[in-house]
Amino acid sequence: MSKNTKDTKGQILQAALEVVSQSGTAALTLEAVAEEAGFSKGGLLYNFPTKDALIRGMVEFLAGKFEAEIATARDVNRASKSPTLAAMVDVTEGWLRQQRDVARAILPATADKPDLRQPFIDVKLRLRAAILEETGDLGAAFAIWTSLEGLHFSEAHCVSTLTDDDRAAVFSELRARLAELNK
Repeated sequence: MSKNTKDTKGQILQAALEVVSQSGTAALTLEAVAEEAGFSKGGLLYNFPTKDALIRGMVEFLAGKFEAEIATARDVNRASKSPTLAAMVDVTEGWLRQQRDVARAILPATADKPDLRQPFIDVKLRLRAAILEETGDLGAAFAIWTSLEGLHFSEAHCVSTLTDDDRAAVFSELRARLAELNK
């Protein structure tokens, strides 16, 4: 893929994420994305021939972004005995603040098409493998991870009752448990 093609696809995907972030999944049409991206519909269709292809591209883009942020945070947390899990705590906290609307919008778009979720499943399988290599206490590690997943999914499903202060307290507790795991 040439740099221009990659840049064009990136612009289109950013525009699609902006559309769903601002207006929700129902507003995700090829026309709306083309307009937001400043492309003709034909230009969009050249890169993403169907709405499902666009949604798959969005999920792949977000999964790649999440995994890249985990890798960066893992480097920051390399002194930890569980750098992947520490990175997941940091990145999930950030995503809940900054990417909440996107998660809420993508979920319904993939609800009846499980194959579109595969990019995130693949990332999570790689993260799981890294956690298995890094820790001897899988129960504690997976308790932290599933807490992160629960926070994320309650936000994505719009059923979280936590305030920002509540959420901060949960992340503080997860970091304390991670510190115990690293002893």
